[in-house]
Amino acid sequence: MRRVASICALLLVPLSAAAAPRYVQNPFAAPAAGPVRIDVGAGTVGGRVRPLVAAPPAGGIRFSDLDAHRRDVPPPPVHDVAAALPPGFAQRGDTIVPEEVLDGALMVGDLSLVDAPRPVGAPADSCAFPDEVPPGIYEGDSRAGGEFPRRGTIYLNFVGGTLQSGSENSAENLSTIARSGHPYPPFGGGEATAVAVAQAVAQDFARWGIRVVFDPRPRKLLPYTMAMVGGSYMDTTSGPAGGVAPIDCEDFGQRNVCYSFTNNEPATTQANIISQEVAHTYGLEHTYGSDRIMSYEGNGDKIFGSNCQQTFALQGQGNGCQGVNKCHCGIGDLQDDSLTIGIIYAPFDVPDVTPPEVTLTAPADGSVFQVGDEILVDFAVGDDFGGYGWKLVIEDEGGELLVDQPDYERALQFSIVGLPPGTYTFTGEIEDHADHVVTHAITVIVEGDPSAETGDGGADTSGSSSGGNDGVGTDATSTPTSGDEGDSDGGSGSAGADGADEGCACGLDGRDGATAWWLLLLPWLGRRPTRHFGRRNSSPPRVQ
Repeated sequence: MRRVASICALLLVPLSAAAAPRYVQNPFAAPAAGPVRIDVGAGTVGGRVRPLVAAPPAGGIRFSDLDAHRRDVPPPPVHDVAAALPPGFAQRGDTIVPEEVLDGALMVGDLSLVDAPRPVGAPADSCAFPDEVPPGIYEGDSRAGGEFPRRGTIYLNFVGGTLQSGSENSAENLSTIARSGHPYPPFGGGEATAVAVAQAVAQDFARWGIRVVFDPRPRKLLPYTMAMVGGSYMDTTSGPAGGVAPIDCEDFGQRNVCYSFTNNEPATTQANIISQEVAHTYGLEHTYGSDRIMSYEGNGDKIFGSNCQQTFALQGQGNGCQGVNKCHCGIGDLQDDSLTIGIIYAPFDVPDVTPPEVTLTAPADGSVFQVGDEILVDFAVGDDFGGYGWKLVIEDEGGELLVDQPDYERALQFSIVGLPPGTYTFTGEIEDHADHVVTHAITVIVEGDPSAETGDGGADTSGSSSGGNDGVGTDATSTPTSGDEGDSDGGSGSAGADGADEGCACGLDGRDGATAWWLLLLPWLGRRPTRHFGRRNSSPPRVQ
């Protein structure tokens, strides 16, 4: 008996070693790299030229015009060049995952947490099987707006539009699966069918604080999942499928884009596909069960399961969100659909009656800066539910809108340069999924440099400035600042992804170009030492 036990022990050692999990960083959970950098004079955000005032995404038609675009079959492809997924991603069935997942790696939101002790009070502490949950799983999103539980919005895009390939950002039509610059076609089933589909999808998610909308589109500052409805897989970079979506364990991204290639099927069938693709962006994998939305099997009106159901995986390919499954079922190959969604999103019967909060903690109201100074704008935000979003709005004393930029990376800080002399209103605006909108405004004064304006050069050349000192700011045609890794549009690097003109609201005062030549000399002109007010010496308070 002892001999048999010893042999079994020897056999278990290599098997346990071989079963040690490997981890891969969730590509949609990258933390903010720094403040959102806006150069008003140069018209750049994060070092890239893009509109400083948020504009509706490009393309698309009005929802009320859908009947004019009815069709029985998808339109023929308008491209003749093959497109591929971005490097590092692979298609697995109807899901897009990091390539490492195909070899069995598990996704975590922060690789640095894998070897760290689990913090007390982490969401995993409420798991049915906390000891089975790998480190880094269900420990929450450290950035404001990512708290559990959240409320959420699903936007069903029936009207199409022009998408760009890049990091997931539904507000800017950026998608890992997009065929860049390709006009995605509108839904071909007509307006009445679209409404019926939307109602069926809303019913699928009715147990949670997740609303389904289709007209109008949510505002850019609010995080939402976008489902493109219509077209075909040839309108994306994916292979053949009824729909396709990125897998985002724990829905860290909150701004994912998925696709349902449906047009003329029954409303319940279309809803099943849409709801499955949306659920993939929440981290749900496929399961067995003809009555399950997450299954390839069966027809009719399906549901999200409320038990630990066997997952479906191709031979040799693991489920990337096994760590989440272990929280609820203890085994990575079992999935409880409802609990997976329910730990992220609040129950539907918990009303959201409390507005969110926003405060501009720096600079102080009435702060004075000199032309060329960097103005750091710090936010403190919070709400009783996660999922909220915020933005910075800058207006001059005449009420002209100069900057209207969401904090897509949830950095809680903006860096503003390039403002000409004047008095400005800086407004922080926050919105939640119950349509509560709250603002907080301060006044900021930018002064000119009299020594530079009079041409006497001044004695001190230590404070050279990149902005003009005559009240016009940097010429809008100047070369953008060097690329900033903390790009606020999701890091795609695609200029003009929202379809607006790639100029800027630069606050120019209407002077002609005859005086612009001497602006090039400004960096070498002397100027008095600048004054700095309200600079941040430490991280801004983060209301959780």
